[in-house]
Amino acid sequence: MSMPSKWSIAQFWARSPSINQFAPHLSLDEPCCFACGWFSEHWKKATPQASWQRATLERAHIVPKSLGGPDDADNLLLLCRSCHEESPDWPDRQQMARWIATREERPSKELETFQSWLAAAERAPEFKEAIASIATEPGAYERVSERLRDLLGQAGTHFGIGFSQGTREAVLQAAAREIQRETKAAGDIAEGPQVDEPSR
Repeated sequence: MSMPSKWSIAQFWARSPSINQFAPHLSLDEPCCFACGWFSEHWKKATPQASWQRATLERAHIVPKSLGGPDDADNLLLLCRSCHEESPDWPDRQQMARWIATREERPSKELETFQSWLAAAERAPEFKEAIASIATEPGAYERVSERLRDLLGQAGTHFGIGFSQGTREAVLQAAAREIQRETKAAGDIAEGPQVDEPSR
């Protein structure tokens, strides 16, 4: 027998009297990790069922299959990768409930990504300086956005993670160098060639 769909699992827990123990963040309208509430705005589809199927949540056994747990909806939760990796592999169902009760809430994937870029910017002060130097120029936002898109296209990603913090910092540092180089070149052009005054 195959494992139940994500939608079937979500529907089961939405009707379960144990929802608060095992799926405290569950709302059928918007998919999220049962344990921490993490979600992505990009999962939204035309119907709740389609949204749940699109969600990159993992089926996690309450009692692991290796310890005799079945592939039934009442033994499966939908967790983000982080929660799934950290969840207990233990034969007592209540241990999973206790573990879920201690999980901190996480913001959306998009907000976490934004926070990661802000943290990278803190570690790349030259990027903040470069941005400040052109902030009042017309088209500065578009110029920086285009530069970051180009540089991200040159970067590699970690499987299952995306851009690492080190990669984000490298991109911002490279962008700062390019912005500074462009600003200097524009300044040199504006000043024009230096002409020596004739001596008298």
